[in-house]
Amino acid sequence: MLKSDLTSRDLAGMKSSADIVEIEWAPCREACPAHADVRRYIERIAEGDWLGAIDVIRANLPFAAVCGRICHHPCEQNCRRQDVDQQVAIRELKRFVAEYQGAVGATVNKAPKQDKARVAIVGAGPAGMSAALELAKLGYQPTVFEKASVAGGMPALTIPRYRLPLDVTKIDTDWICAHGVEVVTGVEIGEDKTIAQLKDEGFAAVLVATGLAKSRALPLPGSDAKGVYGVIDFLYSINFGPTPEIGENVLVIGGGNVAIDAARSAVRLGAKTVTASCLENEEEMPAWEWEQEEAREEGVQIVYRRGPLEVVTDGDKIIGVKARKVTRVFDADGRFSPEYDDNDVIEIPCDTVIFAIGQGPDMGFVEGSDLKVDERGRMSYKPETCETNADGVFACGEIVTPPGSVVEATASGRRAATALDQYISGKPIELTEAKCDLISDIPSDVAETVIKVERVTIPTDAADVRKKGFTEFEHTLDMANVVVEARRCMSCGGGVEVIVDKCAACMTCLRVCPFDIPVVTDVARISSDKCQACGLCMSECPANAIVPRSHSQDKLDTQIAAALAGEAAKKTLAFIGGFCRPAAEWRGEVEAIDGVAEVYLTSTSRLNVAAILKALQCGAEKVVVVCCPEGADRYPTVADRTKKHVEQVRELISQIGLSPECVQLLEVGDKDRSVIAEAIKDAITGNSE
Repeated sequence: MLKSDLTSRDLAGMKSSADIVEIEWAPCREACPAHADVRRYIERIAEGDWLGAIDVIRANLPFAAVCGRICHHPCEQNCRRQDVDQQVAIRELKRFVAEYQGAVGATVNKAPKQDKARVAIVGAGPAGMSAALELAKLGYQPTVFEKASVAGGMPALTIPRYRLPLDVTKIDTDWICAHGVEVVTGVEIGEDKTIAQLKDEGFAAVLVATGLAKSRALPLPGSDAKGVYGVIDFLYSINFGPTPEIGENVLVIGGGNVAIDAARSAVRLGAKTVTASCLENEEEMPAWEWEQEEAREEGVQIVYRRGPLEVVTDGDKIIGVKARKVTRVFDADGRFSPEYDDNDVIEIPCDTVIFAIGQGPDMGFVEGSDLKVDERGRMSYKPETCETNADGVFACGEIVTPPGSVVEATASGRRAATALDQYISGKPIELTEAKCDLISDIPSDVAETVIKVERVTIPTDAADVRKKGFTEFEHTLDMANVVVEARRCMSCGGGVEVIVDKCAACMTCLRVCPFDIPVVTDVARISSDKCQACGLCMSECPANAIVPRSHSQDKLDTQIAAALAGEAAKKTLAFIGGFCRPAAEWRGEVEAIDGVAEVYLTSTSRLNVAAILKALQCGAEKVVVVCCPEGADRYPTVADRTKKHVEQVRELISQIGLSPECVQLLEVGDKDRSVIAEAIKDAITGNSE
């Protein structure tokens, strides 16, 4: 079925407009390893629906709060908005709702009964906890064994607190545990218990999700000297104590994000000079660009294209590291294959060395089991089924996959949970990844018509302030900025569909579209890669032949009825919508006025004549439409269209004997908050001029 060839019969076969949504994915969702429905949760945020937003996020991404802090946000890097002005600040929006709702603020989708088999999970990191959550929701009884004192894995144990406070990780792990997941800390599988013993204790299957918990080291001369640290031990000690002892001149060997964490932590511990030395050049260095930039701002020096040869000591003291020039890091096929110039050797002065050259697995859990280890020192594993060589033992996360991000680990854990469910149920293990057609790039002619709005600035402490301690330095957006930023989202793929057998080719959609998108021949067709989801065509179509893809058709009617219902029925309804800051800031404040209910809209573009009349039908004695002036809404022409709809309603109700004054329009612009408050009150009470 072509997207432009939707028929009434097709529509009748769909349970809701959510079925239509899945025709295409926006690039942000495609790029997310967990395929979180970015467009849908940003739409909820734009409406001020925090609970709805966090529920959409957590449907695919259990570690929502953690990812709101540390995710490398591939969704954002693929945002189509960058072809208009700048990407939407997706990670920061996720951070706000995850932390605003907290551990008890999201819906707990607990199984009616958890009476299925017991499952043991080794490792309480993002992969293991995500798998446990999915199994719990299916009715299994998951128990997670963790050798550390807290759940959360490497993010909780080693990521510096200035990036990820422990209470943020706890938001996610507490929410997961609320589904019936049991976490047993302080138990090391392979030492305190074996995998064989777990199976003897009645666990139907075991999932290994221990991650990469050990620092890699180089067997260099002098590498056993006092003052040489592995990066995992170094970062763990900072978070849980005792604080590692360092000198004045610290050298971090490595160029990844963990190396940058170590270098910036050394700055905060009081080192006078901190240097990071890596094999790569500036373009090849694997640490995220923004991490490198922030490290430089804090005084970290970076030495490129140097490979360590020896830790130089004088007695029991470190005085430097000899490093040779790197002539090549990767071969012609892009494989890691460094080459060196042994005639070009320098000595980098230092008194403390931190090796951050990668992480490896702690394979202690194989003790007392039949698990096999491959030639790389990793566990044997079938990627297509998540099975190991031992019957009933599965694996997921970085213990078997390449090193990656938290969001990738959660996706791996959810996939393994499916495999475990199929195995325990006696079904063949068949793991397929959800895929959808991808919406194409926004055409340049359409991008030029979209209103330009600058991305919000994230509140961040200056380098000279933040480097003094481990207090978080990048702060959460306030509520108004969150709403304004969310409304920058273009709802890619969430526009409208034309029901071809209802379309009369009357050209109304083409006439009202502010982006000149519909093409009308025998019927109208609206290109999904161009549609901006304003809904103007839908609200104006005389044949009701246009339906939305991103929201329920009766959602607004339901909101109106709910706002005016209840024992203390309210007599005034305010529709508040728009892109401008005053409209964004007013959520909840109008309802503080006695007898007034509100319906909060991302834009008044979808507020048609029928919706305003619906409010009167549901018992409202007065309706006030609060909108932004022309040019301030997220869509062009909306202000004029809203005025027209209000005038049409006023004319209609006057014909049946109602006063047109019971429907008021109020534009809010860039005015003082108190002035706007008085204007809204005047419009509600009928005192406006």
